[in-house]
Amino acid sequence: MYIRALTTVLAARWERLKNAGDAGQTSAELAVIAGVVIAIAIAVVAAIKTFTDAKLPLISG
Repeated sequence: MYIRALTTVLAARWERLKNAGDAGQTSAELAVIAGVVIAIAIAVVAAIKTFTDAKLPLISG
């Protein structure tokens, strides 16, 4: 997953909504932005977990 691409899309969409004022943005558009933020957070958590699992393997007994 390309986090930089997701953040670029999110930033562009947010700027468009911010500059439009009240020109008909819907709650669905805000839900899409929230979904992108959640996807980025999940990707970051997965990357950190993968990194720590590689560096500190759990002892299985």
